[in-house]
Amino acid sequence: MKYEKYYKLIEEQSKIFDKTQNCQIGQTWKYHLLPVIQNACMLADKYGADKDVVEVSAIFHDYADLLDFANRDNHHILGAELAEGILSEDNFPQEFINKVKLCIKNHRASVVKEKFSIEEICVADADAISHLDNVVELICWRAYLGEDIMTCNNFVKKKIEKSYAKMSNETKDLMKEKYESIMKILF
Repeated sequence: MKYEKYYKLIEEQSKIFDKTQNCQIGQTWKYHLLPVIQNACMLADKYGADKDVVEVSAIFHDYADLLDFANRDNHHILGAELAEGILSEDNFPQEFINKVKLCIKNHRASVVKEKFSIEEICVADADAISHLDNVVELICWRAYLGEDIMTCNNFVKKKIEKSYAKMSNETKDLMKEKYESIMKILF
């Protein structure tokens, strides 16, 4: 695996994160981080993006969250800075690092920013797809944190709506049926 070092770093950090934020160790990796990476790479192939930029960006997109969930509101900014430090130490070209940073900074559904590159779109869309693909994980996570049913339901509904709204039109077309089914059945 080309970026095995980074996969291992993020998987190990997600296990630490899960000890305080999830009901099962490995949940964040299995149901969010790895699916984001896989979907980002799939979209990179589909849309003709630079797969290396997309894959590395997807690997690090939530890194700041994993280190400290108190960073949630700024995790996209802090994550870009953390990725820059790691990639610089590993002698990646600055142009590559800058593209990765933009992808990480622009992946959030709650901070809608214009995406200027297909790589940014791939990472943001993959993040959103993971929420649609793993609705049950979102529900379990919120329940584990102690939310009552109504609060949990409202959180997940808003998360799914935001995730779908932030997708590019092309990816919305791919995910429309799934989105409509989720909204109809679960909410």
